[in-house]
Amino acid sequence: MRVLHYYPNYDAMISQHVALLTEGMGMGVENHSATDSEQARTLLKGGRYDILHLHGCWRNSSRMVVTLAMRLGARLVLTPHGGLEPWVQEENRWKEKLPKELLYQRSIVQKAYAVIIQGRMEQECMDRLKWNSRTVVIRNAVITGSITKEEMAQQTSMLYRKIMDSNPLELMDEATVAVLRYLIKAGITGDQRWLEGIKAVSPSNDNWRLLFCYAHQEQITDIIQRGMRVLGLDAPDIDATKIDHFLPDGYKPAELVGSVIGYQFASENERLIATFRQIRKLAANRLLSIKHLIELNRELRQHGCDEEQLNEELKERRLWKPASRMMQLMAELTGLTEGFMPITPTNDRTTRAMKREINERLKIKH
Repeated sequence: MRVLHYYPNYDAMISQHVALLTEGMGMGVENHSATDSEQARTLLKGGRYDILHLHGCWRNSSRMVVTLAMRLGARLVLTPHGGLEPWVQEENRWKEKLPKELLYQRSIVQKAYAVIIQGRMEQECMDRLKWNSRTVVIRNAVITGSITKEEMAQQTSMLYRKIMDSNPLELMDEATVAVLRYLIKAGITGDQRWLEGIKAVSPSNDNWRLLFCYAHQEQITDIIQRGMRVLGLDAPDIDATKIDHFLPDGYKPAELVGSVIGYQFASENERLIATFRQIRKLAANRLLSIKHLIELNRELRQHGCDEEQLNEELKERRLWKPASRMMQLMAELTGLTEGFMPITPTNDRTTRAMKREINERLKIKH
Protein backbone atom coordinates (compact mmCIF):
# COMPACT_ATOMS: atom_id res chain seq x y z
CA MET A 1 0.00 0.00 0.00
CA ARG A 2 1.48 3.34 -1.10
CA VAL A 3 0.54 6.51 0.78
CA LEU A 4 1.39 10.11 0.01
CA HIS A 5 1.24 12.55 2.94
CA TYR A 6 0.66 16.17 1.91
CA TYR A 7 1.19 18.70 4.67
CA PRO A 8 2.44 22.27 5.30
CA ASN A 9 6.10 22.32 6.38
CA TYR A 10 5.57 25.65 8.17
CA ASP A 11 3.50 23.92 10.88
CA ALA A 12 6.00 22.22 13.20
CA MET A 13 3.37 20.19 15.05
CA ILE A 14 1.90 18.72 11.87
CA SER A 15 5.40 18.01 10.53
CA GLN A 16 6.25 16.12 13.71
CA HIS A 17 2.99 14.17 13.52
CA VAL A 18 3.69 13.07 9.93
CA ALA A 19 7.22 12.08 10.88
CA LEU A 20 5.98 9.88 13.74
CA LEU A 21 3.40 8.25 11.47
CA THR A 22 5.81 7.42 8.69
CA GLU A 23 8.43 6.09 11.14
CA GLY A 24 6.01 3.80 12.95
CA MET A 25 4.05 2.03 10.20
CA GLY A 26 6.47 -0.70 9.31
CA MET A 27 6.78 -2.64 6.08
CA GLY A 28 3.08 -2.90 5.22
CA VAL A 29 2.81 0.75 4.16
CA GLU A 30 5.15 2.61 1.82
CA ASN A 31 5.01 6.24 2.92
CA HIS A 32 6.03 9.29 0.89
CA SER A 33 5.73 12.94 1.87
CA ALA A 34 5.35 16.25 0.06
CA THR A 35 5.07 19.76 1.41
CA ASP A 36 4.45 21.78 -1.77
CA SER A 37 2.18 21.23 -4.73
CA GLU A 38 4.92 20.76 -7.34
CA GLN A 39 6.58 18.05 -5.26
CA ALA A 40 3.21 16.36 -4.71
CA ARG A 41 2.32 16.50 -8.42
CA THR A 42 5.66 15.00 -9.39
CA LEU A 43 5.25 12.12 -6.94
CA LEU A 44 1.65 11.45 -7.95
CA LYS A 45 2.49 11.36 -11.65
CA GLY A 46 5.56 9.22 -11.02
CA GLY A 47 3.77 6.19 -9.58
CA ARG A 48 0.37 4.99 -8.44
CA TYR A 49 -0.64 5.86 -4.88
CA ASP A 50 -3.42 4.08 -3.04
CA ILE A 51 -4.07 6.88 -0.56
CA LEU A 52 -3.48 10.61 -0.36
CA HIS A 53 -3.34 11.59 3.31
CA LEU A 54 -4.01 15.31 3.54
CA HIS A 55 -2.97 17.06 6.75
CA GLY A 56 -4.46 20.42 7.75
CA CYS A 57 -7.06 22.68 6.20
CA TRP A 58 -7.49 25.97 4.34
CA ARG A 59 -4.47 25.53 2.09
CA ASN A 60 -5.19 26.66 -1.47
CA SER A 61 -2.87 24.11 -3.10
CA SER A 62 -4.78 21.24 -1.48
CA ARG A 63 -7.57 21.50 -4.04
CA MET A 64 -5.22 20.89 -6.97
CA VAL A 65 -3.37 18.05 -5.23
CA VAL A 66 -6.61 16.32 -4.18
CA THR A 67 -8.09 16.63 -7.68
CA LEU A 68 -5.00 15.12 -9.32
CA ALA A 69 -4.66 12.33 -6.75
CA MET A 70 -8.30 11.26 -7.09
CA ARG A 71 -8.12 11.42 -10.89
CA LEU A 72 -5.16 9.04 -10.70
CA GLY A 73 -7.10 6.62 -8.48
CA ALA A 74 -5.95 7.52 -4.96
CA ARG A 75 -8.42 7.56 -2.08
CA LEU A 76 -8.45 10.54 0.25
CA VAL A 77 -7.88 10.63 4.01
CA LEU A 78 -8.03 13.95 5.86
CA THR A 79 -6.59 14.85 9.25
CA PRO A 80 -7.77 18.44 9.96
CA HIS A 81 -5.42 18.90 12.98
CA GLY A 82 -8.06 21.14 14.56
CA GLY A 83 -8.51 23.20 11.42
CA LEU A 84 -12.28 22.75 11.35
CA GLU A 85 -12.95 23.77 14.94
CA PRO A 86 -15.29 26.78 15.34
CA TRP A 87 -12.70 29.27 16.54
CA VAL A 88 -10.52 28.53 13.49
CA GLN A 89 -13.45 28.84 11.08
CA GLU A 90 -14.49 32.16 12.62
CA GLU A 91 -11.02 33.67 12.29
CA ASN A 92 -11.18 36.13 9.36
CA ARG A 93 -14.43 34.38 8.44
CA TRP A 94 -15.88 36.60 5.72
CA LYS A 95 -12.71 37.48 3.84
CA GLU A 96 -10.89 34.13 4.03
CA LYS A 97 -12.62 31.11 5.55
CA LEU A 98 -16.04 31.36 3.92
CA PRO A 99 -14.67 31.83 0.37
CA LYS A 100 -12.27 28.91 0.91
CA GLU A 101 -15.05 26.78 2.37
CA LEU A 102 -17.23 27.36 -0.66
CA LEU A 103 -14.37 26.99 -3.12
CA TYR A 104 -12.79 23.78 -1.86
CA GLN A 105 -12.66 23.04 1.88
CA ARG A 106 -16.17 21.64 2.33
CA SER A 107 -15.75 19.60 -0.87
CA ILE A 108 -12.44 18.11 0.32
CA VAL A 109 -14.01 17.01 3.61
CA GLN A 110 -16.94 15.45 1.78
CA LYS A 111 -14.67 13.59 -0.65
CA ALA A 112 -12.57 12.00 2.08
CA TYR A 113 -13.07 8.28 2.63
CA ALA A 114 -12.36 9.04 6.28
CA VAL A 115 -11.67 12.07 8.46
CA ILE A 116 -9.25 11.41 11.32
CA ILE A 117 -10.14 13.43 14.39
CA GLN A 118 -7.96 13.59 17.47
CA GLY A 119 -10.37 14.16 20.32
CA ARG A 120 -13.85 14.92 21.62
CA MET A 121 -13.94 18.58 20.59
CA GLU A 122 -13.14 17.75 16.97
CA GLN A 123 -15.80 15.04 17.03
CA GLU A 124 -18.42 17.52 18.25
CA CYS A 125 -17.34 19.95 15.53
CA MET A 126 -17.69 17.32 12.79
CA ASP A 127 -21.08 16.30 14.15
CA ARG A 128 -22.28 19.90 13.87
CA LEU A 129 -20.87 20.43 10.38
CA LYS A 130 -22.38 17.21 8.97
CA TRP A 131 -19.87 17.33 6.09
CA ASN A 132 -18.71 13.73 6.49
CA SER A 133 -20.07 10.93 8.66
CA ARG A 134 -16.95 8.73 8.31
CA THR A 135 -14.98 10.08 11.25
CA VAL A 136 -12.40 8.00 13.08
CA VAL A 137 -10.79 8.98 16.38
CA ILE A 138 -7.00 8.44 16.43
CA ARG A 139 -5.27 10.47 19.10
CA ASN A 140 -2.11 12.41 18.33
CA ALA A 141 1.00 11.17 20.10
CA VAL A 142 2.61 14.59 19.59
CA ILE A 143 0.16 16.29 21.95
CA THR A 144 -0.99 13.54 24.32
CA GLY A 145 0.57 10.73 26.29
CA SER A 146 -2.61 8.64 26.08
CA ILE A 147 -1.31 6.95 22.93
CA THR A 148 2.16 5.90 21.79
CA LYS A 149 3.53 6.75 18.37
CA GLU A 150 3.47 3.02 17.55
CA GLU A 151 -0.23 2.76 18.47
CA MET A 152 -1.03 5.89 16.50
CA ALA A 153 0.77 4.54 13.44
CA GLN A 154 -0.86 1.11 13.77
CA GLN A 155 -4.37 2.56 14.07
CA THR A 156 -3.76 4.79 11.05
CA SER A 157 -2.43 1.84 9.05
CA MET A 158 -5.53 -0.18 9.97
CA LEU A 159 -7.70 2.71 8.75
CA TYR A 160 -5.85 2.71 5.42
CA ARG A 161 -6.55 -1.02 5.14
CA LYS A 162 -10.23 -0.47 5.89
CA ILE A 163 -10.41 2.14 3.15
CA MET A 164 -8.74 -0.17 0.62
CA ASP A 165 -11.22 -2.94 1.50
CA SER A 166 -14.16 -0.63 0.72
CA ASN A 167 -15.85 -0.46 -2.71
CA PRO A 168 -13.61 -3.35 -3.86
CA LEU A 169 -14.99 -3.69 -7.39
CA GLU A 170 -13.51 -0.30 -8.26
CA LEU A 171 -10.02 -1.56 -7.38
CA MET A 172 -10.12 -4.91 -9.20
CA ASP A 173 -8.08 -5.31 -12.35
CA GLU A 174 -9.72 -6.65 -15.52
CA ALA A 175 -8.49 -10.19 -14.90
CA THR A 176 -10.07 -10.33 -11.45
CA VAL A 177 -13.36 -8.92 -12.74
CA ALA A 178 -13.30 -11.68 -15.37
CA VAL A 179 -12.76 -14.30 -12.64
CA LEU A 180 -15.67 -12.80 -10.69
CA ARG A 181 -17.97 -13.14 -13.72
CA TYR A 182 -16.84 -16.75 -14.34
CA LEU A 183 -17.49 -17.64 -10.71
CA ILE A 184 -20.97 -16.08 -10.76
CA LYS A 185 -21.86 -17.97 -13.93
CA ALA A 186 -20.47 -21.27 -12.63
CA GLY A 187 -22.16 -20.71 -9.26
CA ILE A 188 -25.54 -20.22 -10.93
CA THR A 189 -25.29 -22.99 -13.52
CA GLY A 190 -23.11 -25.58 -11.77
CA ASP A 191 -21.33 -25.99 -15.12
CA GLN A 192 -17.56 -26.55 -15.46
CA ARG A 193 -17.31 -25.36 -19.08
CA TRP A 194 -15.77 -22.04 -18.09
CA LEU A 195 -12.82 -23.63 -16.28
CA GLU A 196 -10.44 -23.14 -19.21
CA GLY A 197 -11.28 -19.46 -19.43
CA ILE A 198 -10.72 -18.90 -15.75
CA LYS A 199 -7.37 -20.74 -15.83
CA ALA A 200 -6.08 -18.10 -18.24
CA VAL A 201 -6.07 -15.50 -15.45
CA SER A 202 -4.55 -15.73 -12.01
CA PRO A 203 -5.50 -13.04 -9.48
CA SER A 204 -2.92 -11.98 -6.90
CA ASN A 205 -3.65 -12.45 -3.20
CA ASP A 206 -4.64 -8.78 -2.99
CA ASN A 207 -7.14 -9.21 -5.83
CA TRP A 208 -8.57 -12.39 -4.29
CA ARG A 209 -9.09 -10.32 -1.15
CA LEU A 210 -10.97 -7.69 -3.17
CA LEU A 211 -13.11 -10.38 -4.81
CA PHE A 212 -14.06 -11.97 -1.50
CA CYS A 213 -14.75 -8.54 0.05
CA TYR A 214 -17.04 -7.68 -2.87
CA ALA A 215 -18.89 -10.99 -2.56
CA HIS A 216 -19.42 -10.45 1.17
CA GLN A 217 -20.47 -6.81 0.87
CA GLU A 218 -22.91 -7.61 -1.95
CA GLN A 219 -24.22 -10.75 -0.19
CA ILE A 220 -23.26 -13.19 -2.97
CA THR A 221 -20.65 -15.23 -1.09
CA ASP A 222 -22.73 -18.39 -1.47
CA ILE A 223 -22.70 -18.10 -5.27
CA ILE A 224 -18.96 -17.39 -5.37
CA GLN A 225 -18.18 -20.33 -3.08
CA ARG A 226 -20.35 -22.65 -5.19
CA GLY A 227 -18.62 -21.40 -8.34
CA MET A 228 -15.24 -22.17 -6.80
CA ARG A 229 -16.37 -25.67 -5.86
CA VAL A 230 -17.76 -26.30 -9.35
CA LEU A 231 -14.55 -25.13 -11.01
CA GLY A 232 -12.30 -26.74 -8.41
CA LEU A 233 -10.41 -23.51 -7.77
CA ASP A 234 -7.96 -22.90 -4.95
CA ALA A 235 -7.70 -19.45 -3.44
CA PRO A 236 -6.14 -17.86 -0.35
CA ASP A 237 -8.01 -18.50 2.91
CA ILE A 238 -9.63 -15.10 3.42
CA ASP A 239 -12.59 -14.61 5.74
CA ALA A 240 -14.23 -11.44 4.44
CA THR A 241 -16.74 -11.42 7.30
CA LYS A 242 -13.89 -10.31 9.56
CA ILE A 243 -12.68 -7.54 7.23
CA ASP A 244 -13.86 -4.06 8.16
CA HIS A 245 -15.02 -1.64 5.47
CA PHE A 246 -16.94 1.56 4.81
CA LEU A 247 -20.33 1.60 3.12
CA PRO A 248 -22.04 4.58 1.44
CA ASP A 249 -24.43 6.71 3.46
CA GLY A 250 -27.92 5.31 3.05
CA TYR A 251 -26.69 1.89 1.90
CA LYS A 252 -29.31 -0.85 2.23
CA PRO A 253 -28.58 -4.59 2.00
CA ALA A 254 -30.21 -6.23 -1.01
CA GLU A 255 -33.53 -7.89 -0.19
CA LEU A 256 -34.46 -10.86 -2.36
CA VAL A 257 -37.25 -10.08 -4.82
CA GLY A 258 -39.00 -13.35 -3.95
CA SER A 259 -39.25 -12.41 -0.30
CA VAL A 260 -41.02 -9.17 -1.28
CA ILE A 261 -43.46 -10.43 -3.94
CA GLY A 262 -44.04 -13.88 -2.45
CA TYR A 263 -43.84 -17.26 -4.14
CA GLN A 264 -47.47 -18.23 -4.84
CA PHE A 265 -48.70 -17.24 -8.31
CA ALA A 266 -51.29 -18.60 -10.72
CA SER A 267 -48.66 -19.05 -13.46
CA GLU A 268 -44.97 -18.65 -14.17
CA ASN A 269 -45.82 -15.67 -16.36
CA GLU A 270 -47.54 -13.89 -13.47
CA ARG A 271 -44.56 -14.62 -11.24
CA LEU A 272 -42.14 -13.15 -13.80
CA ILE A 273 -44.35 -10.09 -14.33
CA ALA A 274 -44.39 -9.44 -10.57
CA THR A 275 -40.62 -9.94 -10.51
CA PHE A 276 -39.99 -7.45 -13.31
CA ARG A 277 -42.31 -4.95 -11.65
CA GLN A 278 -40.36 -5.16 -8.40
CA ILE A 279 -37.03 -4.94 -10.23
CA ARG A 280 -38.22 -1.82 -12.04
CA LYS A 281 -39.05 -0.32 -8.66
CA LEU A 282 -35.62 -1.25 -7.28
CA ALA A 283 -33.90 0.29 -10.31
CA ALA A 284 -35.94 3.50 -9.99
CA ASN A 285 -34.86 3.80 -6.35
CA ARG A 286 -31.23 2.94 -7.20
CA LEU A 287 -31.38 -0.21 -5.11
CA LEU A 288 -30.84 -2.78 -7.86
CA SER A 289 -27.86 -5.04 -7.11
CA ILE A 290 -25.90 -7.93 -8.57
CA LYS A 291 -27.72 -10.15 -6.08
CA HIS A 292 -31.07 -9.36 -7.72
CA LEU A 293 -29.69 -10.17 -11.17
CA ILE A 294 -28.37 -13.51 -9.90
CA GLU A 295 -31.79 -14.25 -8.39
CA LEU A 296 -33.55 -13.49 -11.68
CA ASN A 297 -30.98 -15.49 -13.68
CA ARG A 298 -31.69 -18.54 -11.51
CA GLU A 299 -35.43 -18.06 -11.88
CA LEU A 300 -35.24 -17.95 -15.68
CA ARG A 301 -33.09 -21.07 -15.78
CA GLN A 302 -35.22 -23.08 -13.37
CA HIS A 303 -38.75 -22.14 -14.50
CA GLY A 304 -40.29 -22.19 -17.93
CA CYS A 305 -42.83 -19.69 -19.25
CA ASP A 306 -45.02 -18.96 -22.26
CA GLU A 307 -42.64 -16.53 -23.95
CA GLU A 308 -45.02 -15.16 -26.57
CA GLN A 309 -47.73 -14.51 -24.00
CA LEU A 310 -45.20 -13.07 -21.54
CA ASN A 311 -43.96 -10.56 -24.12
CA GLU A 312 -47.52 -9.44 -24.86
CA GLU A 313 -48.44 -9.08 -21.19
CA LEU A 314 -45.24 -7.16 -20.42
CA LYS A 315 -46.00 -4.74 -23.25
CA GLU A 316 -49.56 -4.26 -22.03
CA ARG A 317 -48.29 -3.44 -18.52
CA ARG A 318 -45.45 -1.23 -19.81
CA LEU A 319 -42.85 -3.57 -18.39
CA TRP A 320 -41.32 -4.89 -21.60
CA LYS A 321 -38.54 -2.29 -21.89
CA PRO A 322 -37.38 -2.60 -18.24
CA ALA A 323 -37.44 -6.39 -18.60
CA SER A 324 -35.44 -6.28 -21.83
CA ARG A 325 -32.82 -4.15 -20.11
CA MET A 326 -32.60 -6.76 -17.36
CA MET A 327 -31.76 -9.36 -20.02
CA GLN A 328 -28.82 -7.25 -21.19
CA LEU A 329 -27.56 -6.66 -17.65
CA MET A 330 -27.80 -10.34 -16.78
CA ALA A 331 -25.93 -11.27 -19.96
CA GLU A 332 -23.07 -8.91 -19.08
CA LEU A 333 -22.90 -9.36 -15.32
CA THR A 334 -24.13 -12.90 -14.63
CA GLY A 335 -23.57 -14.78 -17.90
CA LEU A 336 -27.20 -15.36 -18.90
CA THR A 337 -27.30 -16.76 -22.45
CA GLU A 338 -29.89 -16.17 -25.19
CA GLY A 339 -31.43 -19.62 -24.74
CA PHE A 340 -32.75 -18.58 -21.33
CA MET A 341 -33.93 -15.10 -22.38
CA PRO A 342 -37.70 -14.92 -22.89
CA ILE A 343 -37.28 -11.29 -24.03
CA THR A 344 -34.88 -9.72 -26.53
CA PRO A 345 -32.21 -7.74 -24.65
CA THR A 346 -31.92 -3.97 -25.00
CA ASN A 347 -28.60 -2.17 -24.60
CA ASP A 348 -29.40 1.54 -24.53
CA ARG A 349 -28.30 4.53 -22.51
CA THR A 350 -30.65 3.62 -19.66
CA THR A 351 -29.25 0.08 -19.56
CA ARG A 352 -25.71 1.41 -19.34
CA ALA A 353 -26.71 3.84 -16.60
CA MET A 354 -28.26 0.96 -14.64
CA LYS A 355 -25.07 -1.05 -15.06
CA ARG A 356 -23.06 1.85 -13.63
CA GLU A 357 -25.46 2.05 -10.68
CA ILE A 358 -25.00 -1.66 -9.96
CA ASN A 359 -21.22 -1.48 -10.28
CA GLU A 360 -21.07 1.62 -8.08
CA ARG A 361 -23.47 0.44 -5.39
CA LEU A 362 -20.64 0.30 -2.84
CA LYS A 363 -19.05 3.55 -3.95
CA ILE A 364 -18.61 6.25 -1.32
CA LYS A 365 -20.60 9.11 -2.85
CA HIS A 366 -19.52 12.72 -2.39
